[in-house]
Amino acid sequence: KNDDARALLFSEGDPAAVLAQLREQVPAVEDYVAAVHFRLLDGFDLPNPTIGERPEGLVGRLQTALDLDVDAGLRRSDEFADELRGAVPAEHQAAYDDLLAEARHVYRLRDERGLYSEISAIGLLRLSLLELGRRLHQQGRVDEVEDVVEVRADELGALFAGEPAPTASDLRDRRVDRIARSGAGAPRHLGPPPPAPPPVEMLPPPLGRVMGAVGFLIDGILGQKEAPEGDATTIVGIPGARGVVEGPVRLVRSIDDLFTLEPGDVLVTPTTGEAFNSMLHLVSAIVTDHGSFASHAAIVSREMGIPAVVGTCDGTDRLSTATRVRVDGTSGEVTILE
Repeated sequence: KNDDARALLFSEGDPAAVLAQLREQVPAVEDYVAAVHFRLLDGFDLPNPTIGERPEGLVGRLQTALDLDVDAGLRRSDEFADELRGAVPAEHQAAYDDLLAEARHVYRLRDERGLYSEISAIGLLRLSLLELGRRLHQQGRVDEVEDVVEVRADELGALFAGEPAPTASDLRDRRVDRIARSGAGAPRHLGPPPPAPPPVEMLPPPLGRVMGAVGFLIDGILGQKEAPEGDATTIVGIPGARGVVEGPVRLVRSIDDLFTLEPGDVLVTPTTGEAFNSMLHLVSAIVTDHGSFASHAAIVSREMGIPAVVGTCDGTDRLSTATRVRVDGTSGEVTILE
């Protein structure tokens, strides 16, 4: 226990300075930062910053971990599992117990591919490209250091060789176009909606069970309302995590917006990802446009014991920062109070 380090961690000082002091004072913090700083903060795309580039995110992670009640999360998980078991016919409860034990045993493997390979490798590639961007910026070849992430793989050799293309304006235009397209969001389908998959009963029973589970999970992650529902004061989504909370909206459309969260805010965002984990200790509830009961927003809300309404389709269009709302994660409704 280090009271001075804890006071520093929860101070309102500059995050970079706070983190630098913590790394000097607490060896465990230095070891942690050294192990994770090169990983992408969120997603799998080169424009996304690495963890080390956003010290406020690292400070937030440490704050969350320090006060995290692991036992409370385990209790909520067990209570929910017991409630589900009670809804299972008695003759199938033994099978339910076996499947739950299997799921808990293998779940930790779910993120290992992404955590230990993709986000680390892509993060290292980003840091290498940023070093190239700094050198090109000094030469006047790019307008912004980060514009270098817009370079295509087949163009890197040309840049290293000093060739004039792609130009600074080419890369700037690509950045502007990417940001605009990212803000608009991806369509639900490319082309016409796909046909329904063949019945799992056509497959051998073990394979049918696996495919049925995969389909159920995909719907749980990517599903949402087919169209917006509600009225002038009510937004209807999918129940993500139980509970009722009132608070002011904080609209988050980018990683930069994420670091404007204040204690008690209702986070309203198109969707959540790993980057959000470092700031969720400030959040009283979550509302998303996309996702269903197995989405990241729903899972972390249940783990942290805060209400969530997911898959609203248009929550970010109908709500603005500072608007006061009531989030009912049990019914899946958001009520606009102001």
